[in-house]
Amino acid sequence: MHPKVSVLIPVYNAASFLEATIRSVLNQTFSDFELILLNDFSQDNSEQIISEFDDDRIRYYKNERNLGIAPTRNKLIDFSKGEYLAVLDNDDIMKPDRLEKQVRYLDEHQDVSVVGSYFELFDSKQKNFFRRFALLFGLVWCHPKFPTLEDALKGMVLTLSTSMMRKKDLIENRIRYNGDYSPAEDYDLLKQALFKGLKLANMPEVLTFYNLHGDNCSIKQKDQMAASTNKIQQEISVFLKKPFKKYPRWKLIVKKMRLRFFI
Repeated sequence: MHPKVSVLIPVYNAASFLEATIRSVLNQTFSDFELILLNDFSQDNSEQIISEFDDDRIRYYKNERNLGIAPTRNKLIDFSKGEYLAVLDNDDIMKPDRLEKQVRYLDEHQDVSVVGSYFELFDSKQKNFFRRFALLFGLVWCHPKFPTLEDALKGMVLTLSTSMMRKKDLIENRIRYNGDYSPAEDYDLLKQALFKGLKLANMPEVLTFYNLHGDNCSIKQKDQMAASTNKIQQEISVFLKKPFKKYPRWKLIVKKMRLRFFI
């Protein structure tokens, strides 16, 4: 019998963070899931860390050579058996009730193909400004409740590492990660979903903690990220037949952030 959810984690040189990430999945209040980890030819001891977990829900694979993030994410989808796909990066943390809440949401909203959530930033190395700021105020990244293409024209409208996707909607619409847009391949996948008329949603609560440690691919590859993002926004602009207006990054950040006191 197939699990309800497949949790998909691409692994690459994540030894410093991987144990905590895996534990956050295994400690979920919702238990009908498989955890699939695909090692993209890591050069550290990520494989050893994974091997130390003894849980029948874990399925482990490894690439014979480094393929990159987009092909690895696609292989994870191909390996999956679940009705829903929960995406998680190899250095982020799920809140214990994330799967339970997102499964309930998709079960109750059959018209929604992808549901994300707010996420909270933290810095596991405790060397980042955001970490100190978050400790004082609580830093939460927010997205629109029901994102549209017009929203996507201004930037990311849903963070895939916080999301759960309806697998059949991806398959039926032939939506795949495209390496030509890396490291913004997740933004492109959302663009494809919106082009196909699929409905996206965001739950207005924090269900994932995003690790802002400085080694993140998207942080190290700033120029490539900017170029890929600009390309996607240009394509959305053409699709909508609307002129593309480049928004200053600081304005988008301020718009997406919500500050609250830690309780």
